[in-house]
Amino acid sequence: MDIMQREIAILKKGLVELKLNQIDSVIPKFQQYLEVLYEYKNRIHLISHRDYTRISLKHFLPSLVVLPLLGHIQRACDIGAGAGFPSVPIKILRPEIEFTLFESVKKKASFLQYLIERLGLTKIQVVNMRAEDYKDENFELILIRAAGALKKLVPTVYQLLKPNGMAIFYKSPNINKELEGAKQVIEKYRFVLDVKETLTPVSHEALALVSLQKQSG
Repeated sequence: MDIMQREIAILKKGLVELKLNQIDSVIPKFQQYLEVLYEYKNRIHLISHRDYTRISLKHFLPSLVVLPLLGHIQRACDIGAGAGFPSVPIKILRPEIEFTLFESVKKKASFLQYLIERLGLTKIQVVNMRAEDYKDENFELILIRAAGALKKLVPTVYQLLKPNGMAIFYKSPNINKELEGAKQVIEKYRFVLDVKETLTPVSHEALALVSLQKQSG
C-alpha cells in the first residue's frame, strides 16, 4: 500500500469514528489536498517533515473534531491558516460555511490560494495579513490551531467576533498553565470560557478544545 492509499484508509476510518455520513463524496477532495501538500513538500515549510507520512492522523482528522460544536454558523475565519488546518478540512465537510483564512506569510498565503483553486472550493478567501490588522468584518466563529499563546490572541479574537460569536483554540491537554496566564485578559473582555477534552480519531490522542464566547451587550 502506498502513502496515498494508507492516508485515505486512515482518513476513512476516522470519518467513520466521527459518525460522518458523506464519506465517499468528500474523499476525492482530500486526495487532491494530499497531492497539493506532497507537491509543496520541498518548496515551503508547511508541516513537519515527518508528518508527510501521517497527514490524516495529525492534521485532517484532528481538524474535524470541532464539527459537533459548530451548529448553523454562516461565517468563520482561521487565524494563522498555514497549510489550511483546521479550516480547509472543515470546509470540505461543511461547504456552506463562508471562510476567511488569515495568513501573514506571503508564500503560505499563495499556497492556500492555489490549494483552494485546485480543490474547487467556493465562498472561501485568503487574506495575506495579520488578523489583528483586519477590521472589515465580524465573524460568528474563529478557529485557531497553531497561531500562538491564547493570552496574546484574546484582544484580536474580541475585535473579530460578533456578539455571541465563539473562538475555538486547539490545544494540548496540558492547558492549565496557559489558561491561568490568560485569566486576567479573558475576564477583561468578559469572555465565557469552556474547555472540552476530547480524543483525536484513530490515534486517540488527547486534545483540548478551548472556547471563548463573546457576550452580547
